[in-house]
Amino acid sequence: MEGADEEAAKAISDLSMDGSSSETISKNARKKELKMKQREEEKKRKEEEKAKQAAAVSSSKVQKPMAGDDEDMDPTQYFENRVKYLVAQKAAGKNPYPHKFFVTLSILEYIEKYGALSNGDHLEDVAVSLAGRIMSKRSSSSKLFFYDLHGDGAKVQVMADARSSDMDEAEFSRFHSGVKRGDIVGVTGFPGPDITIINQI
Repeated sequence: MEGADEEAAKAISDLSMDGSSSETISKNARKKELKMKQREEEKKRKEEEKAKQAAAVSSSKVQKPMAGDDEDMDPTQYFENRVKYLVAQKAAGKNPYPHKFFVTLSILEYIEKYGALSNGDHLEDVAVSLAGRIMSKRSSSSKLFFYDLHGDGAKVQVMADARSSDMDEAEFSRFHSGVKRGDIVGVTGFPGPDITIINQI
């Protein structure tokens, strides 16, 4: 019983004494201090959880292709992202600027030659190669992308379909997520309606 009395006396003295000074503090003041410390610890814990969740969300967003976000991005930030992408391509051993691409027709010649094709017609026995700058990129799904290819003062719509590509679907989607507005590309494919080419960029 004496041991219990000593522990109670020590607890009371702890409540009535501040650890850093010899001043006496009322029980209510001590309780307020304890509650404040608990609130601060709870607040810190919640902030750490929010930071972890924000980091998890941002890392998951980085993994997804962000084609729509490029349009809303600040030009300086867009430029910095493109430079980082090119550095990563070079580090992976890929040349982002291949030396040559052989073109069979200019965009103007393509329009003159195949502009009269009707809807649904595709000349799959003919392969053409065009080059130009991508001025617009749209996606219908992860398997279907549309590009507006500009060159020589004219425009051609390019339809890249995963079904007609020699890549598997994951590789196809990954490849086209790296193609951005402003890129100068070469396209090889089959002439189609509305000045559309089907095949691979």
